[in-house]
Amino acid sequence: MDFLCRSGYDWGMPVEVTPEETAVLIRSKKWLGSHVLVGMKAETILHASRGVDVGIIAERVERAERNVRKWLAGWQGARMCSAPTGGAGNQNAAKPARVRKQEPKTILARPPSPAGVHAEFWDVPAIVTP
Repeated sequence: MDFLCRSGYDWGMPVEVTPEETAVLIRSKKWLGSHVLVGMKAETILHASRGVDVGIIAERVERAERNVRKWLAGWQGARMCSAPTGGAGNQNAAKPARVRKQEPKTILARPPSPAGVHAEFWDVPAIVTP
C-alpha cells in the first residue's frame, strides 16, 4: 500500500476546490520570491481539481510525482489552512477578530463596580501623572 493512501488520500477521488478557494489559489500562484513553492502548490491543486494527471502536473511544476502527491494529500487534509489565505474563509484563527480587540477597551471603559473597587483605580491619568 502506498504511503499516501495510508494517510487518507484516495487517488481515485478528484480534488474538489470551491470557487472561493480557486480565487485564493490563483492569487497564491502569482507569488514570487521566497514564496515560489506556494505558487507551485497552488498550481498543483488547481490542475488536480480539473482532473490533470499527477505525472503531467509534476512535469509542469518541475517536481517529483511523490512531492505532488504529498501536496495533494496535504490539501485534502488541511484545505485552505495549507495556503496563505489572507483571512479568506476565516481560517486565520491566530489573529483575533476586531470585536475581540475591542473587548478590553469596552471592559475598562465601564464605571467601577459597587463590589468595592475604588474609582481612583480606574483613573488612568492619575496613575500616570505624579
